[in-house]
Amino acid sequence: MEPDAGRSVRRKFATVAIIGLPNVGKSTLLNALTGEKIAAVSQTPQTTRTKILGVVNRDGVQLAFLDTPGIHRANYSLNKRMMARVEAAIDGADLILWMVEADGFYGPKERELAKRLSQAAQPVYLLINKVDLVSKAKLLEKVVAYKDLLSFREIVPISARSEQNLTPLWEILQRDAPAGDWHYLEDEFTDQTERGLAAEFIREKILRKTREEIPHGVAVMITDWIEGGDDYPEDMPPGGVFVRADILCDNKNHRRILLGKEGEKIRDIRQSAQRELKKLLQRPTRLELFVKADSGWRDRPDKLDWLRL
Repeated sequence: MEPDAGRSVRRKFATVAIIGLPNVGKSTLLNALTGEKIAAVSQTPQTTRTKILGVVNRDGVQLAFLDTPGIHRANYSLNKRMMARVEAAIDGADLILWMVEADGFYGPKERELAKRLSQAAQPVYLLINKVDLVSKAKLLEKVVAYKDLLSFREIVPISARSEQNLTPLWEILQRDAPAGDWHYLEDEFTDQTERGLAAEFIREKILRKTREEIPHGVAVMITDWIEGGDDYPEDMPPGGVFVRADILCDNKNHRRILLGKEGEKIRDIRQSAQRELKKLLQRPTRLELFVKADSGWRDRPDKLDWLRL
């Protein structure tokens, strides 16, 4: 049964794809729009690897936002899968948000993406993000640079981090969403499981703590999720969750960096991730991490399937 099926409110629904080059703020925007942290955020490009759903309901309108991986050259099987998810999001969306940075560089990659979007049948909206970092004159230059590149339905300057101008953005999308039944129940706000969110937040802490020392050859797999029974630690309070996770890295040198001197780095990552998981799960949480080297995992379909990437 559809939520609130008896109501006579005229409903609207749209799937909205958020696309752009790496590190332009797509995940920050998704978190700001939903009011929930459901996408990992870091300053490292290609933080998002999968298609992440965030659902927002307001005034009879349901918008299903899709955060997608940053568009980049696919050198590994993992990256090819990431780019395939971007294409699927574009093809399946009703509305497309193309995000760029107000203080970013306009060049060949943007023109290549504009060429791809020119083939889309759906309306495309240009979101110029991080407007709080530039002057009005600089913002105007950015608008002029992009406005003739593609036939945009709207150009909207925003700041995802400070949530600036998100209400006008919502009103535009609400206006253009097609009439139709909602696809998700009112209490659904993401398709991510607790385990999936936990794995992504652990990886986020790895990226934040290691920066460029560790490239993108890191993945996280939750191996144990214990909420009771014989394996539940006796010294933990009841009602908590005990989590074990494997951190997969590309080589032994990366493993040494992740561990750090006398295990200092991995302890810092574990403590930071454990605090994040406790906030996410709203209950006592203990996390154990194990670092394993597996050369070439990004090019092995069996390993990608196992990691659900």
